[in-house]
Amino acid sequence: MAFAAVYFYFMRTSFTIVVADDDIDDQELAKEGFEDCKVQVQVNSVFNGLQLMDYLLKRDAYKNIESTPDLIILDLNMPLMDGFNVLKEIKAQKLHTSIPIYVVTTSISKADKEKALALGAKGFFSKGFSSEDIKKVMMEICRDCFS
Repeated sequence: MAFAAVYFYFMRTSFTIVVADDDIDDQELAKEGFEDCKVQVQVNSVFNGLQLMDYLLKRDAYKNIESTPDLIILDLNMPLMDGFNVLKEIKAQKLHTSIPIYVVTTSISKADKEKALALGAKGFFSKGFSSEDIKKVMMEICRDCFS
């Protein structure tokens, strides 16, 4: 059964990605980065950790969402609920633990990276200093998840 589930996952042609980042420019750069993927993706945006939790739990504005995301891109520094608290909440609730979560943040702190990975993030990337850096990170994540 596990083989069949994995086979189905890789035979799919379209994937849903949720980008949780309060910076609108970074949201757009992430979308542009994923446009260069070799697979079709639908990128949805949320702007803080509470919105991401509402999305995952299909609450409030997200109650009509039909699918679970295949990938989450998570910023650490967001209002209302930061990325660390999102990771803690997902882990505590055992909520969608199979969804890969990649932290993409301005932080270059080794302690932040270790903490995020310990809380369940699959990867940790610094955004870098240019728009091209963010696009490259998205392409790397895309290759890691969908290749």
